Amino acid sequence: MKQFTYSFILFTFFVPNLLFGETTKQKTLSDYEPILRNAITQFETVFKSSPKKHDLVEQKVNFMMGQAIKGEITFLIDMNANQDLSAMGFVDFYNENKKPAIVIGTYFLDLFDKNPSIFYSALVHEFTHAYDFFNSQRYFLFYKNNRIVKALFEADAYAIESLFIQNYLVTQKIKLTKFESFLIDDFEKTGMSKIILINQIASLPLLHSFLEIRDSKDSIETKVNSLNQIGQNLIAKYDSIPSLKEQEIKMEILAFYFTYRVLLDQLVYDIEQKESEEIINPETFTLEKYPNLLQTQKEITQKIKIYEKEFEDYIIKENQRIRTEI
Repeated sequence: MKQFTYSFILFTFFVPNLLFGETTKQKTLSDYEPILRNAITQFETVFKSSPKKHDLVEQKVNFMMGQAIKGEITFLIDMNANQDLSAMGFVDFYNENKKPAIVIGTYFLDLFDKNPSIFYSALVHEFTHAYDFFNSQRYFLFYKNNRIVKALFEADAYAIESLFIQNYLVTQKIKLTKFESFLIDDFEKTGMSKIILINQIASLPLLHSFLEIRDSKDSIETKVNSLNQIGQNLIAKYDSIPSLKEQEIKMEILAFYFTYRVLLDQLVYDIEQKESEEIINPETFTLEKYPNLLQTQKEITQKIKIYEKEFEDYIIKENQRIRTEI
């Protein structure tokens, strides 16, 4: 195992065999290792030399740089990662008692010479997830498969990524990719609502309302009534959807309905679980004990059936575009 000279790259560089299968690519793992070393070294230079800083970005990145130097997180190269912007991710490895890792697909390494900024931005995104893991590990692990909380984790990571782009890349006149330009535009105009709609198929404003209700000190009955009122308001406004001529606005509005339909069960389960002293079996959980809320959900489900194909096509098209638009 090689030792590296002093820099951010003092961490252990580890590449497990289990991530690699046969590959037809010309480059080998040994070809990619120095590319990754250089990419991280260049990231450190860009981060430290920026004339403008942001407290939140500094907090996340400096903490994770420290964890890397201590060997508490490792970096993995995945030769078989998706060939788009989803080819980098954070893995907690908690259940196997291994070190958490940031997995970097060769897509980013192949692009590095031409578009280094997208590597830097994606790395900050994954550092944010890793930061959440290290500082709220119990919460992170308990909710990591919860679609509501996962979407909010993603919104936070995209926000930190956008702040990094604005304060560290733009100020140093580093060329941005189309995706990064899209991201900071979304951050400034919608607070990450579009990227979460496309990436997580959810309405971020509604998720914030869900979280506010979940974490309030109201009784379960009051919380359920609040959720039912949200649903009733959606039903009351449903007939206005056909008059929406601009596609982006229409999709944002439809996202409220689909988010309510799909994630309501999860939310009410979370509300009950929060008040319970025992783990509630999610397999047996049902909304049937709340007939009014269940009826509202059923009514919304029935109403939005005519928009399912249109909404799905939009998500697929936009998701494909932003993941490949460099």
